[in-house]
Amino acid sequence: MIVNPRSGGGLAEARWAKLVEALTDGLGPFDSVFTKAPRDATAIAHREAQAGRRLIVAFGGDGTISETADGILRAGAPCELGIIPRGTGGDFRRTLDLPKDLAEAARRVREGAARVIDAGRVTYVAHDGGAETRHFVNVASFGYSSAVASRANNSTKRFGAKMAFVGAAVRTLLAYDNTDVWLTLDDGPRHRRRVMLTAVGNGRFFGGGMKICPDAQLDSGALDVVVVGDLSRGDVIFKGSRLYDGTHLSIEDVTSARARKLVAEPVEGDALVPIELDGETPGRLPATFEVLPGALRVRV
Repeated sequence: MIVNPRSGGGLAEARWAKLVEALTDGLGPFDSVFTKAPRDATAIAHREAQAGRRLIVAFGGDGTISETADGILRAGAPCELGIIPRGTGGDFRRTLDLPKDLAEAARRVREGAARVIDAGRVTYVAHDGGAETRHFVNVASFGYSSAVASRANNSTKRFGAKMAFVGAAVRTLLAYDNTDVWLTLDDGPRHRRRVMLTAVGNGRFFGGGMKICPDAQLDSGALDVVVVGDLSRGDVIFKGSRLYDGTHLSIEDVTSARARKLVAEPVEGDALVPIELDGETPGRLPATFEVLPGALRVRV
């Protein structure tokens, strides 16, 4: 079990000691490793999967789940992913319909069957200017959503992920300008779009419960690409609630398509268009998003 002690508002040693009993009742005996820094879960999962672990459980939020899956996928080993959600966002938990109760989630990991799902892979420009590749299991995006995610991640989330996201969204909206990008789906023509944000969904939810890719399926063999076009601030204020219930696809200048690959590039080569992967903000465009059909086994 890979444990993120910072998830869900923090996990003190005394609190962890109380949780171990409930987790053991549901899961059975397990080894645990605590993460200490960003990307630790990826390194731990990669090491343990290569060493022959058959089941690695992510205990934390969407970021911990994503990093753990990334490590397993990088290892290329026959290792299954278990999930006991404890983060503030819970977006991947919503797609998988996992319970919030820790003991029940642990029991499902022990007794549940493995479900084969797709994963996403994205190659992008990292903050240091170099090329980097990472996997994601839920939703990747770029534009306004990435700026919001960065601001929300730096907030306290004292009042929950949804309130942190709403607050970050409002503050970001006051200063954000839509941007022009080139979009290429699969091997089709390159289209120029002025966009507020573009979401690339394996799962359906992001941002603490926004149903951004309402038609996405984890085992479709493709990614759902939802482009929110050149909406004004007024459009966002009056129509933004539709992002939560998934009815935004009928808004003018919002389009949806299913593809195996998306190439996204800024029209202006020096434009800084940040990307977001499962809630983290590791870099910027240009980027190539690809689906890896049936790449991961998740114990649900």
